[in-house]
Amino acid sequence: MDPEALNDLVQTGGAAIVAAMVTDAWQTARVRTVRLFQRGGRDPREIEAQLDRSVARVTREGTEAARVGQVTRWRDDLEDLLSEYPDAADDLRALVREVDAQLPRVQQQLVQTITASAPGSIAQGAYNIINHPGSLSETAATSSGADSAAEDRQGRRA
Repeated sequence: MDPEALNDLVQTGGAAIVAAMVTDAWQTARVRTVRLFQRGGRDPREIEAQLDRSVARVTREGTEAARVGQVTRWRDDLEDLLSEYPDAADDLRALVREVDAQLPRVQQQLVQTITASAPGSIAQGAYNIINHPGSLSETAATSSGADSAAEDRQGRRA
């Protein structure tokens, strides 16, 4: 496996393990991670204890720094594992896919505010776009006050 692909895979793997820690996907991630590291002949109880310490740290500290630290920790362990057992890459990819499918989707919203402050100026074009990862499932556009005012003027002329 080329170094860049390896780096991407272990980074994604570490992020998936840590992202699952505080979600319903944790049991799946935990079982798959233990199974993955057993390939190296490690005791499953040792791996479970390391995972439990990671969860405790992420939960207790609740900071982005704690989360990033644990991603780095698991990324490094995954890199070591794949260096010794390159055939574990497919199992790691499967872990990432399975965990990703169980993680809650984050709804991202972008808000654009348009302000007209000069006398006689008009602000036009206010849109709300809701983007769901993986697909653009819902896009809503709302009329601005200027559009409504223009419609009112049109109605008075008729």
